[in-house]
Amino acid sequence: MEVDKLFLFCIVFVGGILIASFFNSWYLPFLFIIFGLIVFSVWPKTLISFCLIVLGLSCFYYGSYYSNLEQNEFNLDSFRGIICKEPQMDYDKQKIVVCVNDKKILVSTSVYPEFDYGDRIEINGILKKPGMIEDFDYEGYLLKDGITAYMSFPQVKLIDKNQGNIFMSKILSFKKRMNEEIEKQLTLDKEAILEATILGNTMKMSDDLKQKLSVSGLSHAIAISGAHIVLFAGIILELLFSIGLWKREALIVSILFIFFYVIFVGAPASALRAGFMIGLIYFAQILGRNVSNLRVLFIAGFIILLNNPLLLKYDLGFQLSFLATLGLIVLGPIFNYWLEFIKSKGLREITAMTISAQVFVLPVLVINFGYFSIVSLISNILVFWVLPIMMILGILFPLLGLFSYALAYIVSMVLSIFLSYLIIVIDYSAKVPFAKLEIPVLLFFIIYIPLVLFILLQKRKKELEFFI
Repeated sequence: MEVDKLFLFCIVFVGGILIASFFNSWYLPFLFIIFGLIVFSVWPKTLISFCLIVLGLSCFYYGSYYSNLEQNEFNLDSFRGIICKEPQMDYDKQKIVVCVNDKKILVSTSVYPEFDYGDRIEINGILKKPGMIEDFDYEGYLLKDGITAYMSFPQVKLIDKNQGNIFMSKILSFKKRMNEEIEKQLTLDKEAILEATILGNTMKMSDDLKQKLSVSGLSHAIAISGAHIVLFAGIILELLFSIGLWKREALIVSILFIFFYVIFVGAPASALRAGFMIGLIYFAQILGRNVSNLRVLFIAGFIILLNNPLLLKYDLGFQLSFLATLGLIVLGPIFNYWLEFIKSKGLREITAMTISAQVFVLPVLVINFGYFSIVSLISNILVFWVLPIMMILGILFPLLGLFSYALAYIVSMVLSIFLSYLIIVIDYSAKVPFAKLEIPVLLFFIIYIPLVLFILLQKRKKELEFFI
Protein backbone atom coordinates (compact mmCIF):
# COMPACT_ATOMS: atom_id res chain seq x y z
CA MET A 1 0.00 0.00 0.00
CA GLU A 2 1.33 3.41 -1.01
CA VAL A 3 2.16 5.55 2.02
CA ASP A 4 0.89 9.13 2.02
CA LYS A 5 4.21 10.84 2.74
CA LEU A 6 2.66 14.29 3.20
CA PHE A 7 0.30 12.91 5.85
CA LEU A 8 3.15 10.99 7.50
CA PHE A 9 5.36 14.09 7.46
CA CYS A 10 2.65 16.17 9.19
CA ILE A 11 2.07 13.50 11.87
CA VAL A 12 5.79 13.12 12.61
CA PHE A 13 6.31 16.90 12.63
CA VAL A 14 3.53 17.36 15.21
CA GLY A 15 5.02 14.47 17.20
CA GLY A 16 8.46 16.09 17.10
CA ILE A 17 7.04 19.39 18.39
CA LEU A 18 5.32 17.44 21.19
CA ILE A 19 8.59 15.72 22.18
CA ALA A 20 10.56 18.98 22.07
CA SER A 21 7.89 20.77 24.12
CA PHE A 22 8.69 18.61 27.15
CA PHE A 23 12.28 17.47 26.42
CA ASN A 24 13.82 20.55 24.84
CA SER A 25 17.63 20.09 24.75
CA TRP A 26 20.32 21.02 22.24
CA TYR A 27 21.45 17.43 21.60
CA LEU A 28 18.00 15.86 21.00
CA PRO A 29 17.68 16.97 17.33
CA PHE A 30 21.17 15.68 16.53
CA LEU A 31 20.41 12.28 18.09
CA PHE A 32 17.30 11.85 15.94
CA ILE A 33 19.07 12.98 12.76
CA ILE A 34 22.17 10.83 13.37
CA PHE A 35 20.09 7.73 14.09
CA GLY A 36 18.01 8.51 11.02
CA LEU A 37 21.09 8.65 8.82
CA ILE A 38 22.41 5.40 10.33
CA VAL A 39 19.09 3.64 9.63
CA PHE A 40 19.07 5.06 6.09
CA SER A 41 22.59 3.75 5.41
CA VAL A 42 21.52 0.22 6.45
CA TRP A 43 17.92 0.17 5.15
CA PRO A 44 17.68 2.97 2.55
CA LYS A 45 14.10 2.10 1.55
CA THR A 46 12.55 2.15 5.03
CA LEU A 47 10.46 5.10 6.20
CA ILE A 48 11.92 4.88 9.70
CA SER A 49 14.91 6.98 8.66
CA PHE A 50 12.58 9.57 7.14
CA CYS A 51 10.58 9.77 10.39
CA LEU A 52 13.69 10.08 12.57
CA ILE A 53 15.12 12.90 10.44
CA VAL A 54 11.80 14.78 10.45
CA LEU A 55 11.63 14.35 14.25
CA GLY A 56 15.11 15.82 14.53
CA LEU A 57 14.30 18.78 12.29
CA SER A 58 11.06 19.56 14.13
CA CYS A 59 12.83 19.39 17.53
CA PHE A 60 15.53 21.72 16.19
CA TYR A 61 12.85 24.10 14.88
CA TYR A 62 11.11 24.23 18.26
CA GLY A 63 14.38 24.89 20.11
CA SER A 64 15.49 27.67 17.76
CA TYR A 65 12.05 29.31 17.82
CA TYR A 66 11.97 29.31 21.64
CA SER A 67 15.57 30.57 21.92
CA ASN A 68 14.98 33.43 19.49
CA LEU A 69 12.02 34.65 21.55
CA GLU A 70 13.92 34.33 24.84
CA GLN A 71 16.78 36.39 23.44
CA ASN A 72 14.41 39.07 22.16
CA GLU A 73 14.61 40.99 25.44
CA PHE A 74 13.67 44.60 26.04
CA ASN A 75 15.34 46.61 28.78
CA LEU A 76 13.92 50.15 28.60
CA ASP A 77 11.48 51.34 31.27
CA SER A 78 10.37 54.34 29.18
CA PHE A 79 9.39 53.91 25.54
CA ARG A 80 6.80 54.54 22.85
CA GLY A 81 4.91 51.87 20.98
CA ILE A 82 1.71 50.98 19.15
CA ILE A 83 -1.10 48.85 20.58
CA CYS A 84 -0.97 45.91 18.15
CA LYS A 85 -3.79 43.74 19.51
CA GLU A 86 -7.34 44.32 20.62
CA PRO A 87 -7.29 45.51 24.27
CA GLN A 88 -8.93 43.11 26.75
CA MET A 89 -11.21 44.89 29.21
CA ASP A 90 -11.69 43.49 32.72
CA TYR A 91 -13.84 44.94 35.49
CA ASP A 92 -10.81 46.51 37.23
CA LYS A 93 -8.19 46.86 34.47
CA GLN A 94 -7.47 46.64 30.78
CA LYS A 95 -4.72 44.55 29.23
CA ILE A 96 -2.96 45.87 26.15
CA VAL A 97 -0.18 44.43 24.01
CA VAL A 98 2.28 47.09 22.87
CA CYS A 99 4.59 46.53 19.91
CA VAL A 100 7.93 48.31 20.01
CA ASN A 101 9.75 47.55 16.76
CA ASP A 102 9.68 43.73 16.66
CA LYS A 103 9.10 43.26 20.41
CA LYS A 104 5.83 42.82 22.33
CA ILE A 105 5.13 44.04 25.88
CA LEU A 106 2.03 43.17 27.93
CA VAL A 107 0.75 46.20 29.88
CA SER A 108 -1.94 46.12 32.56
CA THR A 109 -3.40 49.56 33.18
CA SER A 110 -6.51 51.17 34.67
CA VAL A 111 -9.89 50.92 32.97
CA TYR A 112 -9.88 54.62 32.07
CA PRO A 113 -8.83 56.14 29.77
CA GLU A 114 -9.88 53.35 27.41
CA PHE A 115 -7.38 52.55 24.66
CA ASP A 116 -7.94 51.12 21.18
CA TYR A 117 -6.03 49.01 18.70
CA GLY A 118 -3.63 51.22 16.72
CA ASP A 119 -3.10 53.84 19.45
CA ARG A 120 0.48 55.10 19.75
CA ILE A 121 1.28 55.48 23.45
CA GLU A 122 4.16 56.51 25.69
CA ILE A 123 4.85 54.29 28.71
CA ASN A 124 6.87 54.94 31.87
CA GLY A 125 7.16 52.22 34.49
CA ILE A 126 9.02 49.15 35.69
CA LEU A 127 9.54 46.46 33.06
CA LYS A 128 9.41 42.90 34.41
CA LYS A 129 10.50 39.60 32.91
CA PRO A 130 7.92 36.81 33.35
CA GLY A 131 8.92 33.66 35.19
CA MET A 132 7.28 30.83 37.12
CA ILE A 133 4.19 31.61 39.23
CA GLU A 134 4.03 28.65 41.62
CA ASP A 135 3.77 25.72 39.14
CA PHE A 136 2.59 27.88 36.24
CA ASP A 137 5.12 28.71 33.51
CA TYR A 138 4.09 32.33 32.95
CA GLU A 139 7.09 32.98 30.71
CA GLY A 140 6.15 30.23 28.27
CA TYR A 141 2.48 31.28 28.39
CA LEU A 142 3.42 34.81 27.26
CA LEU A 143 6.11 33.66 24.83
CA LYS A 144 3.52 31.73 22.82
CA ASP A 145 2.06 35.15 21.93
CA GLY A 146 5.51 36.63 21.28
CA ILE A 147 5.42 38.63 24.55
CA THR A 148 8.79 38.84 26.32
CA ALA A 149 8.05 41.27 29.19
CA TYR A 150 5.18 42.88 31.09
CA MET A 151 4.33 46.02 33.07
CA SER A 152 1.78 46.51 35.82
CA PHE A 153 0.01 49.89 35.99
CA PRO A 154 2.71 52.15 34.53
CA GLN A 155 2.10 55.74 33.44
CA VAL A 156 0.49 55.62 29.99
CA LYS A 157 0.05 58.64 27.74
CA LEU A 158 -1.80 58.69 24.40
CA ILE A 159 0.36 60.17 21.60
CA ASP A 160 -1.62 59.40 18.43
CA LYS A 161 -4.48 57.25 17.13
CA ASN A 162 -5.17 55.04 14.08
CA GLN A 163 -1.59 53.86 13.59
CA GLY A 164 -2.40 50.18 13.13
CA ASN A 165 -3.41 48.08 10.16
CA ILE A 166 -6.43 49.70 8.46
CA PHE A 167 -8.18 46.38 7.72
CA MET A 168 -7.79 45.20 11.34
CA SER A 169 -8.90 48.62 12.64
CA LYS A 170 -12.13 48.39 10.63
CA ILE A 171 -12.85 44.86 11.90
CA LEU A 172 -12.25 45.81 15.54
CA SER A 173 -14.27 49.02 15.17
CA PHE A 174 -17.19 46.96 13.85
CA LYS A 175 -16.72 44.47 16.70
CA LYS A 176 -16.79 47.29 19.24
CA ARG A 177 -20.09 48.56 17.84
CA MET A 178 -21.59 45.07 18.09
CA ASN A 179 -20.35 44.86 21.67
CA GLU A 180 -22.06 48.16 22.51
CA GLU A 181 -25.36 46.88 21.08
CA ILE A 182 -25.11 43.73 23.20
CA GLU A 183 -24.49 45.82 26.33
CA LYS A 184 -27.66 47.83 25.65
CA GLN A 185 -30.00 44.84 25.48
CA LEU A 186 -28.80 42.13 27.88
CA THR A 187 -28.17 41.76 31.60
CA LEU A 188 -24.57 41.39 32.77
CA ASP A 189 -24.46 37.58 33.07
CA LYS A 190 -26.15 37.05 29.69
CA GLU A 191 -23.96 39.70 28.10
CA ALA A 192 -20.81 37.97 29.40
CA ILE A 193 -21.90 34.59 28.02
CA LEU A 194 -22.90 35.96 24.60
CA GLU A 195 -19.73 38.02 24.19
CA ALA A 196 -17.64 34.97 25.01
CA THR A 197 -19.65 32.83 22.58
CA ILE A 198 -19.73 35.06 19.49
CA LEU A 199 -17.04 37.72 20.07
CA GLY A 200 -14.37 35.70 21.86
CA ASN A 201 -14.31 38.06 24.87
CA THR A 202 -14.15 36.11 28.15
CA MET A 203 -12.94 38.99 30.32
CA LYS A 204 -16.46 39.89 31.52
CA MET A 205 -17.20 36.45 32.89
CA SER A 206 -16.98 36.32 36.68
CA ASP A 207 -14.73 33.82 38.44
CA ASP A 208 -17.86 32.14 39.82
CA LEU A 209 -19.28 31.63 36.31
CA LYS A 210 -15.95 30.29 35.03
CA GLN A 211 -15.83 27.81 37.91
CA LYS A 212 -19.39 26.64 37.21
CA LEU A 213 -18.56 26.17 33.52
CA SER A 214 -15.50 24.11 34.44
CA VAL A 215 -17.37 21.88 36.90
CA SER A 216 -20.29 21.35 34.50
CA GLY A 217 -17.95 20.59 31.59
CA LEU A 218 -19.36 23.44 29.49
CA SER A 219 -16.36 25.76 29.21
CA HIS A 220 -15.86 24.85 25.55
CA ALA A 221 -19.53 25.58 24.82
CA ILE A 222 -19.06 29.22 25.86
CA ALA A 223 -15.52 30.28 24.97
CA ILE A 224 -14.69 30.42 21.27
CA SER A 225 -13.53 26.99 20.14
CA GLY A 226 -13.36 24.86 17.05
CA ALA A 227 -17.00 23.85 17.56
CA HIS A 228 -18.12 27.48 17.21
CA ILE A 229 -16.21 27.89 13.95
CA VAL A 230 -17.77 24.67 12.61
CA LEU A 231 -21.24 25.91 13.59
CA PHE A 232 -20.59 29.32 12.05
CA ALA A 233 -19.36 27.73 8.81
CA GLY A 234 -22.42 25.46 8.63
CA ILE A 235 -24.81 28.36 9.27
CA ILE A 236 -23.18 30.53 6.59
CA LEU A 237 -23.14 27.72 4.03
CA GLU A 238 -26.83 26.89 4.58
CA LEU A 239 -27.72 30.58 4.39
CA LEU A 240 -25.88 30.96 1.07
CA PHE A 241 -27.63 27.86 -0.32
CA SER A 242 -30.99 29.26 0.78
CA ILE A 243 -30.50 32.51 -1.18
CA GLY A 244 -29.78 30.56 -4.35
CA LEU A 245 -25.99 30.35 -4.67
CA TRP A 246 -24.51 27.36 -6.45
CA LYS A 247 -22.34 25.02 -4.37
CA ARG A 248 -19.02 26.25 -5.78
CA GLU A 249 -19.85 29.93 -5.21
CA ALA A 250 -21.28 29.20 -1.74
CA LEU A 251 -18.10 27.36 -0.70
CA ILE A 252 -15.86 30.21 -1.91
CA VAL A 253 -17.91 32.85 -0.08
CA SER A 254 -18.02 30.63 3.04
CA ILE A 255 -14.21 30.41 3.12
CA LEU A 256 -14.03 34.21 3.05
CA PHE A 257 -16.58 34.51 5.88
CA ILE A 258 -14.71 31.91 7.96
CA PHE A 259 -11.43 33.81 7.45
CA PHE A 260 -13.13 37.05 8.52
CA TYR A 261 -14.79 35.49 11.59
CA VAL A 262 -11.58 33.85 12.84
CA ILE A 263 -9.87 37.26 12.76
CA PHE A 264 -12.99 38.88 14.24
CA VAL A 265 -12.86 36.70 17.39
CA GLY A 266 -9.14 37.30 17.91
CA ALA A 267 -7.76 34.26 16.04
CA PRO A 268 -7.27 31.91 19.03
CA ALA A 269 -5.39 28.72 18.16
CA SER A 270 -8.50 26.53 18.46
CA ALA A 271 -10.38 28.75 16.00
CA LEU A 272 -7.39 28.81 13.64
CA ARG A 273 -7.23 25.01 13.67
CA ALA A 274 -10.93 24.72 12.87
CA GLY A 275 -10.74 27.50 10.29
CA PHE A 276 -7.85 25.81 8.47
CA MET A 277 -9.62 22.45 8.57
CA ILE A 278 -12.91 23.72 7.21
CA GLY A 279 -11.13 25.89 4.65
CA LEU A 280 -9.13 22.90 3.38
CA ILE A 281 -12.25 20.69 3.25
CA TYR A 282 -14.23 23.34 1.37
CA PHE A 283 -11.32 23.99 -1.00
CA ALA A 284 -11.08 20.27 -1.76
CA GLN A 285 -14.81 20.21 -2.50
CA ILE A 286 -14.37 23.17 -4.85
CA LEU A 287 -11.75 21.11 -6.71
CA GLY A 288 -14.06 18.08 -6.65
CA ARG A 289 -11.80 15.95 -4.46
CA ASN A 290 -12.61 13.80 -1.43
CA VAL A 291 -10.53 14.36 1.70
CA SER A 292 -9.85 12.44 4.90
CA ASN A 293 -10.78 14.34 8.06
CA LEU A 294 -7.78 12.83 9.87
CA ARG A 295 -5.42 13.94 7.09
CA VAL A 296 -6.85 17.47 7.11
CA LEU A 297 -6.57 17.68 10.92
CA PHE A 298 -2.83 16.94 10.90
CA ILE A 299 -2.18 19.21 7.91
CA ALA A 300 -3.96 22.03 9.76
CA GLY A 301 -1.97 21.22 12.91
CA PHE A 302 1.27 21.27 10.91
CA ILE A 303 0.48 24.70 9.39
CA ILE A 304 -0.40 26.23 12.77
CA LEU A 305 2.60 24.74 14.62
CA LEU A 306 4.95 25.71 11.80
CA ASN A 307 3.89 29.30 12.44
CA ASN A 308 4.03 28.94 16.24
CA PRO A 309 5.32 25.66 17.74
CA LEU A 310 4.80 26.90 21.33
CA LEU A 311 1.02 26.54 21.02
CA LEU A 312 1.16 22.78 21.49
CA LYS A 313 2.49 23.10 25.04
CA TYR A 314 1.26 26.49 26.23
CA ASP A 315 -2.17 26.94 24.60
CA LEU A 316 -4.77 24.84 26.42
CA GLY A 317 -7.44 25.80 23.89
CA PHE A 318 -5.38 24.39 21.02
CA GLN A 319 -4.72 21.16 22.94
CA LEU A 320 -8.40 20.63 23.76
CA SER A 321 -9.59 21.56 20.28
CA PHE A 322 -7.07 19.31 18.51
CA LEU A 323 -7.71 16.31 20.78
CA ALA A 324 -11.50 16.74 20.71
CA THR A 325 -11.45 16.70 16.91
CA LEU A 326 -9.13 13.69 16.91
CA GLY A 327 -11.55 11.94 19.25
CA LEU A 328 -14.48 12.66 16.93
CA ILE A 329 -12.61 11.22 13.96
CA VAL A 330 -11.16 8.13 15.67
CA LEU A 331 -13.86 7.19 18.19
CA GLY A 332 -16.94 8.90 16.77
CA PRO A 333 -17.87 6.11 14.34
CA ILE A 334 -17.37 3.47 17.06
CA PHE A 335 -19.71 5.11 19.57
CA ASN A 336 -22.17 5.96 16.82
CA TYR A 337 -22.35 2.23 16.03
CA TRP A 338 -22.59 1.19 19.69
CA LEU A 339 -25.43 3.66 20.33
CA GLU A 340 -27.69 2.33 17.57
CA PHE A 341 -30.31 1.58 20.25
CA ILE A 342 -30.95 5.36 20.38
CA LYS A 343 -33.62 5.68 17.68
CA SER A 344 -33.23 9.43 17.11
CA LYS A 345 -30.34 9.87 14.70
CA GLY A 346 -29.67 13.44 15.84
CA LEU A 347 -29.56 12.52 19.53
CA ARG A 348 -27.41 9.45 18.77
CA GLU A 349 -24.83 11.49 16.85
CA ILE A 350 -24.75 14.27 19.47
CA THR A 351 -24.20 11.66 22.21
CA ALA A 352 -21.52 9.83 20.20
CA MET A 353 -19.70 13.06 19.35
CA THR A 354 -19.82 14.27 22.96
CA ILE A 355 -18.47 10.99 24.39
CA SER A 356 -15.76 10.75 21.69
CA ALA A 357 -14.52 14.27 22.29
CA GLN A 358 -14.61 13.89 26.08
CA VAL A 359 -12.59 10.65 26.02
CA PHE A 360 -9.71 12.32 24.17
CA VAL A 361 -9.65 15.56 26.18
CA LEU A 362 -9.81 13.86 29.60
CA PRO A 363 -6.00 13.47 29.94
CA VAL A 364 -5.43 17.20 29.36
CA LEU A 365 -8.13 18.14 31.88
CA VAL A 366 -6.77 15.80 34.56
CA ILE A 367 -3.14 16.89 34.02
CA ASN A 368 -4.01 20.60 34.14
CA PHE A 369 -6.77 20.67 36.77
CA GLY A 370 -6.56 17.38 38.64
CA TYR A 371 -10.22 16.58 37.99
CA PHE A 372 -12.83 16.14 35.28
CA SER A 373 -16.56 16.70 35.12
CA ILE A 374 -18.72 13.60 35.48
CA VAL A 375 -21.87 15.52 34.45
CA SER A 376 -20.37 16.88 31.22
CA LEU A 377 -22.05 14.29 29.00
CA ILE A 378 -25.55 15.20 30.19
CA SER A 379 -24.89 18.94 30.32
CA ASN A 380 -23.42 18.95 26.79
CA ILE A 381 -26.39 17.04 25.38
CA LEU A 382 -28.75 19.51 27.09
CA VAL A 383 -27.07 22.60 25.59
CA PHE A 384 -25.81 21.30 22.23
CA TRP A 385 -29.06 22.14 20.40
CA VAL A 386 -29.06 25.67 21.85
CA LEU A 387 -25.66 26.72 20.47
CA PRO A 388 -26.68 27.17 16.79
CA ILE A 389 -29.73 29.22 17.84
CA MET A 390 -27.58 31.33 20.18
CA MET A 391 -25.03 32.00 17.46
CA ILE A 392 -27.64 32.95 14.85
CA LEU A 393 -29.63 35.25 17.15
CA GLY A 394 -26.47 36.48 18.92
CA ILE A 395 -24.97 37.70 15.65
CA LEU A 396 -28.29 38.90 14.21
CA PHE A 397 -29.54 41.15 16.99
CA PRO A 398 -26.47 43.44 17.36
CA LEU A 399 -26.38 43.75 13.57
CA LEU A 400 -30.05 44.78 13.58
CA GLY A 401 -29.25 47.20 16.40
CA LEU A 402 -27.10 49.20 14.02
CA PHE A 403 -30.24 49.99 11.99
CA SER A 404 -33.34 49.43 14.13
CA TYR A 405 -33.55 49.44 17.92
CA ALA A 406 -37.06 47.93 17.88
CA LEU A 407 -36.08 44.90 15.75
CA ALA A 408 -32.94 44.36 17.81
CA TYR A 409 -34.98 44.48 21.02
CA ILE A 410 -37.45 41.84 19.77
CA VAL A 411 -34.68 39.45 18.69
CA SER A 412 -32.76 40.04 21.94
CA MET A 413 -35.85 39.07 23.97
CA VAL A 414 -36.07 35.75 22.13
CA LEU A 415 -32.32 35.23 22.56
CA SER A 416 -32.64 36.03 26.27
CA ILE A 417 -34.94 33.00 26.72
CA PHE A 418 -32.29 30.63 25.34
CA LEU A 419 -29.55 32.31 27.39
CA SER A 420 -31.70 31.87 30.52
CA TYR A 421 -32.06 28.17 29.69
CA LEU A 422 -28.28 27.88 29.26
CA ILE A 423 -27.63 29.57 32.60
CA ILE A 424 -30.09 27.20 34.31
CA VAL A 425 -28.28 24.16 32.86
CA ILE A 426 -24.91 25.58 33.97
CA ASP A 427 -26.15 26.30 37.50
CA TYR A 428 -27.89 22.98 38.08
CA SER A 429 -25.07 20.93 36.49
CA ALA A 430 -22.52 22.61 38.76
CA LYS A 431 -24.68 21.93 41.84
CA VAL A 432 -24.94 18.18 41.26
CA PRO A 433 -23.23 16.34 44.18
CA PHE A 434 -19.81 15.05 43.13
CA ALA A 435 -20.16 16.86 39.77
CA LYS A 436 -16.38 16.77 39.46
CA LEU A 437 -14.17 13.78 40.11
CA GLU A 438 -10.71 14.45 41.50
CA ILE A 439 -8.20 11.71 40.67
CA PRO A 440 -4.38 11.37 40.89
CA VAL A 441 -2.78 11.62 37.45
CA LEU A 442 -0.94 8.28 37.71
CA LEU A 443 -4.08 6.37 38.78
CA PHE A 444 -6.04 8.04 35.99
CA PHE A 445 -3.63 6.84 33.29
CA ILE A 446 -3.49 3.32 34.77
CA ILE A 447 -7.25 3.13 34.18
CA TYR A 448 -7.46 5.31 31.07
CA ILE A 449 -4.88 3.74 28.74
CA PRO A 450 -6.19 0.13 28.87
CA LEU A 451 -9.77 1.41 28.51
CA VAL A 452 -9.01 3.44 25.36
CA LEU A 453 -7.00 0.56 23.87
CA PHE A 454 -9.95 -1.77 24.52
CA ILE A 455 -12.32 0.63 22.72
CA LEU A 456 -9.97 0.93 19.73
CA LEU A 457 -9.60 -2.83 19.49
CA GLN A 458 -13.38 -3.23 19.16
CA LYS A 459 -13.46 -1.45 15.80
CA ARG A 460 -15.18 -3.09 12.89
CA LYS A 461 -14.83 -2.14 9.29
CA LYS A 462 -18.19 -0.46 8.95
CA GLU A 463 -17.60 1.47 12.17
CA LEU A 464 -14.67 3.28 10.55
CA GLU A 465 -16.82 5.29 8.16
CA PHE A 466 -16.57 8.93 9.21
CA PHE A 467 -19.87 10.46 10.12
CA ILE A 468 -18.68 14.04 10.76
